[in-house]
Amino acid sequence: MSIAPPDEPSPAQKPVQGQPCVLIVEDDAMVATYVADVLAEAGFEVAGVASTASEAFTLAEARPCILALVDIRLPGPKDGIEIAGELRRRYGIGAIFLSGTSDPEHLARAKRVSPYGFLQKPFLPSQMYKALDKALKQRQAERGDNLGSDPA
Repeated sequence: MSIAPPDEPSPAQKPVQGQPCVLIVEDDAMVATYVADVLAEAGFEVAGVASTASEAFTLAEARPCILALVDIRLPGPKDGIEIAGELRRRYGIGAIFLSGTSDPEHLARAKRVSPYGFLQKPFLPSQMYKALDKALKQRQAERGDNLGSDPA
């Protein structure tokens, strides 16, 4: 499956049935809205936006997803790295990290949870499409998934 930008983006564009569901874990409302809009324009279904670990796990339980776009730095007792690790262990949801930092310590910790990729903020829609395409291909290779089906 290749991700390409739509010919004419439309905010009212409906997700293509059977497209993968993506969870957004981001505490900055402007960034979360931008990410959700880009995902919707590409035809992805967005499970919702979480800004904390408990919100992320609630959304993951309510709607099976295969990917999460996760901000590394989040408020609360668990940062995005810990949340991504738990999403993978508990629900089989892989992560693409969003980060405004290039701090080597955070990046080294993030790599230990085997993310599908990293997007450095700010990023362009084309960069997100490329990261999503790579993540979906990697997940399919790892699991032999039919990408439109549930991750179970």
